[in-house]
Amino acid sequence: MTEDLTYEGFADEYAKHAVGSPWNSLYDRPAVMGLAGDVAGLRVLDAGCGPGLYAEALIRAGAQVMGCDQSPALVSRARERTAGAADLRVHDLSEPLTWVPDDSVDLVVCALTLHYIDDRVALLREFRRVLAPGGAVVLSTHHPTSDWLRLGGSYFTERVVTESLHPERDWQVRFWHRSLTAMCAEFREAGFLISELLEPRPVEEMAQRDADAYARLSTAPAFIAFRLTPRLSGASH
Repeated sequence: MTEDLTYEGFADEYAKHAVGSPWNSLYDRPAVMGLAGDVAGLRVLDAGCGPGLYAEALIRAGAQVMGCDQSPALVSRARERTAGAADLRVHDLSEPLTWVPDDSVDLVVCALTLHYIDDRVALLREFRRVLAPGGAVVLSTHHPTSDWLRLGGSYFTERVVTESLHPERDWQVRFWHRSLTAMCAEFREAGFLISELLEPRPVEEMAQRDADAYARLSTAPAFIAFRLTPRLSGASH
């Protein structure tokens, strides 16, 4: 990730925004937590923890949480939010998770983060390494058709995009557009199978909070979420 195109420059603003943003609180978080299922007693790695909203939800659901984010400011906000109940640290996900032992995590949650990573297969392989037997990865990312309809050009061309995270703020970020076929190929290359794919719909509360966003997201997905499980050695499909 390019240093001046990360969340660090607007971390405080984003942390406040994400708490009540319908796109976060009423769209992505319910989808990710739904795919995570019952996490009580599970050891969970929140990879790309941001300001700690998913970590907080996981802790409330009974999980033992560790997590990381590249932004020191966001990690600080996450620590405040979780009040010491999670082991959170600054870490760039483009680097190996050297501080997480093999087979030590029951669930990896990676919400709206994977599209920022250049070598996604390497990161996914790290997730596979740290997963205990029977573990899973739950991740969300941009829906490729949503990006394509907004950006134009060829749907199938993998490319880096730089734009503002919010239409009314100068929150510049750098991310990858890739097709659904490319996403699935990366999962397979890293040794995962898709056990569930979800194109989320907004919860009903969004209709009162943001009617325009509710109408849009009820008819066309902005994000896509997956539950991945390690492919067994020797499995061909």
